[in-house]
Amino acid sequence: MNISSKLFRNKFNDYFISLDIGSETVKALIVRLDKEKISVIGIGERCQQEEGIFFESKDSFRNIVSVCAGAIDDAVNTAQIRPRKIVMSLNGNFVKGDLVKINYKREISKERVDKREMKNIISQISLDLYAKVKEIVQNKIGFDFDMEITHLSITSIDIDGYQVIDPIGFKGDNIEFTIFTSFMDHAHCEFIKNISRKLGTEIMEIVAQPYMVMIARGIKDVSKTNIVLVDIGERTTTVSVVHRGFIKSIKTFDIGGKFLVGRSLDNKVPKTLSDKIEKVASSNFEVLLDGIELSLEDLKHINLFTFKILCYGGGSRLLQKNRDNVSRLMNKRSSSFSKMKIDFIDSDDILKIGDETNKIKNSQYINSLSSANFILNKKTEEDRYDKILNSAIIK
Repeated sequence: MNISSKLFRNKFNDYFISLDIGSETVKALIVRLDKEKISVIGIGERCQQEEGIFFESKDSFRNIVSVCAGAIDDAVNTAQIRPRKIVMSLNGNFVKGDLVKINYKREISKERVDKREMKNIISQISLDLYAKVKEIVQNKIGFDFDMEITHLSITSIDIDGYQVIDPIGFKGDNIEFTIFTSFMDHAHCEFIKNISRKLGTEIMEIVAQPYMVMIARGIKDVSKTNIVLVDIGERTTTVSVVHRGFIKSIKTFDIGGKFLVGRSLDNKVPKTLSDKIEKVASSNFEVLLDGIELSLEDLKHINLFTFKILCYGGGSRLLQKNRDNVSRLMNKRSSSFSKMKIDFIDSDDILKIGDETNKIKNSQYINSLSSANFILNKKTEEDRYDKILNSAIIK
């Protein structure tokens, strides 16, 4: 596709691409970054072939690049600008996220923390942070792997057990940092970087979806959050359990909206879920609920009935349209799963987002919008210490 020179403006810092590579479709948004909000000015979507992402063949790689390029081109046609910077969102099975706690003991606890000392503390903990994060993460998952950190962000700070917004001006002996880290397998990370190179873009962030969705919905203190996020795509469903801010489990099973619609339409599966959606049979919902419940099977030691289930993604519209039926089917179950409350995230729930295309009407763009919202938060919180951490760890 030939793009005229007027698309390549000088204001690249004010525009970026938010690209969500899903199991069935790739969604691209062209986003303008304003002072206190972001506005979607272009939108594009293309279907992947059956093999999806992360198959090792060259043909698969070329297909994914082609699909991503097509989605971006569609968005560019609307926006009439092609940004070079891109934030990429992938399934939580590929980009994972978790919280780690790092302690720092001050030498002079009776003195108040000043700005200079705080920057020095951040620099000091960053020296061996990669090794600490890798050790903590690998102890949790139980095996060693070639990990690459994609982002670090301080979510809370405590001084001698008391939470503070900023330690500057406080006295104390021990400072504990709770740091969100997103990471992925090195080979997968290189795969994504190669896609970006082929697209001619510069990666701003590769984001972990569950945390980005929570932040975009306005959950400020992630470390106190108990929630089950259910991303229902067209082909798969990903269930992420977050307990007190820590991701306890991420599981994906091969049932999505396309499966539900296909069964209810005598296996005449529509090309995408944006086509006409018929009423889905109760038996189809039972299958999906079985998958969600089985994904929680290993977490019986946690009182999950106090958790709220938040559903989003293109396939969640099916549940939302049949909310009463879904609630009735859940209440019939004998496990603690029956006591959990189910709710839905719509595009209107994502804070500080404007849609100048008037095309974002439901939850299928939640991941793309959440990633864009994350970039806004990153820009508006530059006075914090995340930049020092990331510059020291992420090359």
